[in-house]
Amino acid sequence: MKDRGVVSVSQLTDVAPSVIVGRDSFGVNVNIRGVTTTDQTSKGEQGIAFNIDGITIGRPMEVGAALFDVARIEVLRGPQGTLYGKSTTGGAVNVITNRPGKEFAAAANVEFGNYDTVRGDAVINLPVTEVVALRFAGSANRRDGFLEPSDGSTPRNDQHDTSGRASVLLDFGDTTLYAAATAGSIGGIGFATVPLVNVQGHSGSSQRVVFGNPFTAKLDDHYANFNAELNADLGPVRLTYVGAHLAYSPDEQTSGTQDPAANGNQYAWGHYTGDWKTDSHELRLSNASEGALTWVLGANWNKENIHEDDHRFNAPVATPTIAASLNGIDPLNNTVHTSKGVFSQATYALSSALHLTAGLRWSEDSVRRRGTFAPGPGPWPNAAGQPCTGGAVITPCIGFPNNGDQSASKVTYRLGAEWFFAPRQMLYAYVASGYKAGGFNDFDLVLGPASGPVPYEPEELIAYEAGYKGRPLSNLEWNSSVYFYDYKKMQISSLVNVGGAFVLATQTVRTRIYGWENELKWRISKSDRINATLTTAKSRYVHYMAGLNRDVDWSGDSLDKTPSFTAALSWQHDWTLANGGTLSGYVGSRYSSSYDVSDFVGAVHLKQDSFTRSDLRLTYTDASGKYFMQLFARSLEDEVQIVNLADSGTAAVTEPRFFGVRTGVKL
Repeated sequence: MKDRGVVSVSQLTDVAPSVIVGRDSFGVNVNIRGVTTTDQTSKGEQGIAFNIDGITIGRPMEVGAALFDVARIEVLRGPQGTLYGKSTTGGAVNVITNRPGKEFAAAANVEFGNYDTVRGDAVINLPVTEVVALRFAGSANRRDGFLEPSDGSTPRNDQHDTSGRASVLLDFGDTTLYAAATAGSIGGIGFATVPLVNVQGHSGSSQRVVFGNPFTAKLDDHYANFNAELNADLGPVRLTYVGAHLAYSPDEQTSGTQDPAANGNQYAWGHYTGDWKTDSHELRLSNASEGALTWVLGANWNKENIHEDDHRFNAPVATPTIAASLNGIDPLNNTVHTSKGVFSQATYALSSALHLTAGLRWSEDSVRRRGTFAPGPGPWPNAAGQPCTGGAVITPCIGFPNNGDQSASKVTYRLGAEWFFAPRQMLYAYVASGYKAGGFNDFDLVLGPASGPVPYEPEELIAYEAGYKGRPLSNLEWNSSVYFYDYKKMQISSLVNVGGAFVLATQTVRTRIYGWENELKWRISKSDRINATLTTAKSRYVHYMAGLNRDVDWSGDSLDKTPSFTAALSWQHDWTLANGGTLSGYVGSRYSSSYDVSDFVGAVHLKQDSFTRSDLRLTYTDASGKYFMQLFARSLEDEVQIVNLADSGTAAVTEPRFFGVRTGVKL
């Protein structure tokens, strides 16, 4: 990851097959094998779990913080409900950070690049005694935006974040205790989308021109997280406890970058503030020593408490002021997600070659919202009974009561087999069920606002997968798998027209997804390595009525972001220099066939054309291995691709070409 310059979750698109990471105004959106999340609001649940050191990060805004001092990232495909619990219908992304070690170590890195990029990170590891070790790590990212407003104002999609972590490890031999405190801030102008006519009708920098907006955008988000893990060997049983308290405080002013003429000749803008608290606890028992039977038994509990004031307005182009603005949408809510479960999974070796796995989980999830909802435009008052617009400050609209509840429970399972037919080679197969909690729409899609909030059903998925993993040659690693997803109930969310009010509503529809994935690593010589991936995929809605009025039949159409074919190929060569140092050259390119990105409101499938994204790197490492310098260039084509559509005729896009130099030292 360091070598590839991976500093944000969005870059997983370029390094992990069948993964597309998008973005919208509510945060990061992860897509694996066509499974994603279309309700990113506070009442929605994620389709892909994002975990840091075993702690689920439930809100997409929180996922966007910079990655730093990371040991590895795991992308687990398919339903992972047995071990990981809620919101793992499409898989899980696990970020594992570095822990304090028993030897002194220190390192620092800095990067300079185009768009006035300056990034830096540093870490120091301090063994205090034989029992106690400390670790301190921090990072700072500064980068100008790459979306250029037509009025010459500050570019959008910048990076301006700072993070730090202090951790301690107490190692008593049979018992270890790890604890960490992580804090940071996210600033800058923030995320924006690009008008579709610019993305699809132009190339190069012309793709990234957006409309200006007199309302200033800015981020002022802060977070403070505390997590701990206890491991204790109790004879033949190991006890593990993982717990955390997470706090996130977003304060974001947004301003739309779409053509105001397409928005009723109005500028869209808003102000979002929140106070989010998450508490998480998990207790596990497992076998402490190796044997024919490996097993885990556990229980978990998770609660998210979300206070939010979300104010969206439209201001006439002729008089772009707060006083002249009309309400667009205004939820003032307290939303609580609660999840609990009991789970067990075991693998039994019938012989050294054949292993069987079975897992089971009972989950219970609920979401409860209390607040008001003011869809616009409308004559909504503020808290003082006056019009909610007018004056020199933002005055939230107090709409009708928006008190919703939904709860459900589900048993999910996993059955699998592994056959080690040769040393370091195996065939495997499994069937697993997936489940994601339901929620509620702000009101019934037929009866309208008078009905109040109405629940919608949880997701249900049965997945089948079979494949091969192994090293057929000592210098060759190959993984290959085929999969089929029968999505009995998939949640699809979009704006709908209900009685003249436009609100985000969720329906459950049946879909099917299947494909073939391959990953190959080949060390063709001591100095040369080749990595390659190849995937094919197919998806379709079994039955789905799309559009603002739900009157367009998409049955048989493809789901979003499931290209029928992708391939990646890279080559790295190492030269040993006379001074003992190493010079490594890397060239790689990823190809994707076209895929759909849908406008659910207009019921139109837009096509992202096929594309390539290519990278170059040249890295010098001194003979001691303590110092390096790297020249890099990512996305040489300098083209952006659509990864999400907004309902205003704009799109979220990938990053353009970035280039620069990195250097670092470690002790």
